[in-house]
Amino acid sequence: MSYAQYGGSGRNPGVEARIVGNLKLEYTSFEDSVTPGTTERPLLMENMLRQKNVSIDVMEGYNPIIPESVNQHSIYHLYEYESQTKFLDKIPRPLIGDTEFRTRFLCCRYVICSIDDWMTRRKPAELLAIRKNGDIYIGANKSLEENSSSTNEAAYGGLNFGTKVTHRATPFESRKHHSVVKQWYLENRKTHRSMSIFISSVARAFDSRGEVVELKTVGSKVQGKIQNLPGAKARNWWLRALLSGATRIVYGLRMDDMIVNEILEAHIDEFTHGHFKFSATRLFTEIYKIFEKVDKKLSNEGDMCLITLQRYDVDITIANDDDLNKSPFW
Repeated sequence: MSYAQYGGSGRNPGVEARIVGNLKLEYTSFEDSVTPGTTERPLLMENMLRQKNVSIDVMEGYNPIIPESVNQHSIYHLYEYESQTKFLDKIPRPLIGDTEFRTRFLCCRYVICSIDDWMTRRKPAELLAIRKNGDIYIGANKSLEENSSSTNEAAYGGLNFGTKVTHRATPFESRKHHSVVKQWYLENRKTHRSMSIFISSVARAFDSRGEVVELKTVGSKVQGKIQNLPGAKARNWWLRALLSGATRIVYGLRMDDMIVNEILEAHIDEFTHGHFKFSATRLFTEIYKIFEKVDKKLSNEGDMCLITLQRYDVDITIANDDDLNKSPFW
């Protein structure tokens, strides 16, 4: 079993987080359907990298009147994928008395990013957790997000940029989303207890080696230099790449008219060892504490709870069917 290690250094060991590198889990979602496998992979067109004077209109075809089907960060699709493939059955559950939690946690990348936003910017978030088949699925309530014309345009523009720099075996369909699932192994260095978290990420592109590539666009004022990125945006890029297992970030420089005229590439190490020196130690330590509390709260099959993140507080309360029905992810 191969690992890539993140965090856990320094005087306070906190939680050591390791991504299981040899676990390949992928699925494609389309509306309410889920197809396991790798046939829908969007492949990066490498010859477009480091190109100047290109002209990619990321808003081509955008109609603000018609709601677009962008990624809804649906934990439902991850649940359906596990139901079809039973991939958890292939990963032995810890023995009773082992130091690893018997509960496995499954969530989308958006859940982790919401916790990070709460920690770093005190941005409120609401999560919903449910115990199914002994494991716990956690999703984020996107209705708490600002739903404005600018955020909708940004979502559409990012998706459209992805269609311009990739090709697929089948014609592109904006309602289809290819996702990868990565297993993260978290170990509490103080208590020597550990847990496994399976994180699903929408993958906009893969390179010729089959590795995930993160795709982004940014205003041309950064002049193509990573260190010119605003801190919050840089962390956003870094964390999403980290969780999906990507080491490459391909980004387009946008002019004021929303035309991308230059395509560049950065390596994730430029964010962890370069100007920003981002670390995931505090984040995974907080995730461990929250998920440990959720595991204690959801003692029975079918139990649900709401996890409310407000300023400096984490509030976990038992939920009911009404909470489940109003949630956009289940």
